[in-house]
Amino acid sequence: MAQLSDLLQQGGGNAWLFVPSAILFGALHGLEPGHSKTMMAAFIIAVRGTITQAILLGLAATVSRTAVVWGVALVGMRLGSQWSAETTEPYFQVASAVLIICVGLYVGWRGIVALVAVAG
Repeated sequence: MAQLSDLLQQGGGNAWLFVPSAILFGALHGLEPGHSKTMMAAFIIAVRGTITQAILLGLAATVSRTAVVWGVALVGMRLGSQWSAETTEPYFQVASAVLIICVGLYVGWRGIVALVAVAG
């Protein structure tokens, strides 16, 4: 795949649409299920938040998520040329599985502790 800078320098008729369309599709992607909107809404309801607090929470989530995506992309661009996807993918899959299991165990443990505290 050609670099964006190369496409822009070639004077492609539609190359100038790449960045705005990437921003638009990224924003639309954030509206899809599974992007913590339910948890954020529950938090705002639980603390009886105001509209201003809801907007600030949404902006904070957007900025932090964008920063993480940019960070991952920059690291990937820097180190990605040195890695082979075929050899590193299994390690990333195992690491993500371990991370998900750890988060699940932590959440489960916190739920048990909360139940014991309420019952005791």
